[in-house]
Amino acid sequence: MSEEREEFQNLSDQYVYLESLLRALSDQERLITAYLQETEGALAALKSLSGGFLANLGAGVFVQAATADQKVFVSLGQSVFAERPKEEVVAYLEKRRDELQKSIQATQIRERQTAGAMQSMEPRLRELASKLGLARWFLRE
Repeated sequence: MSEEREEFQNLSDQYVYLESLLRALSDQERLITAYLQETEGALAALKSLSGGFLANLGAGVFVQAATADQKVFVSLGQSVFAERPKEEVVAYLEKRRDELQKSIQATQIRERQTAGAMQSMEPRLRELASKLGLARWFLRE
């Protein structure tokens, strides 16, 4: 195998890996963003909670509900709940929101770095593809 063909193979393998990494990062950002929106919604609802409210039972059915002692239940997982004071849960949700925002920012930085690495590889890949007669394989502009 010629040096150019070997270099092209190595670069194209790296490029394909970076493409899949970029897709995974994008998917991760979407999931974190959805979780952030859910957390912000819960936080807003909890902060506005006073006296009575409508509880959604699903299928467009609601019941009038009231909070007697300003305690709320937090899911710990696997159908286990902990009863906590409203203020403690608000603080917990605010901390979670901040952590999610940091995670989104970190993911966006990694996405930009990955896209930049891909862009920096493209000129050499195009050059090698052209020399090796593989231009149609790589050039997808």
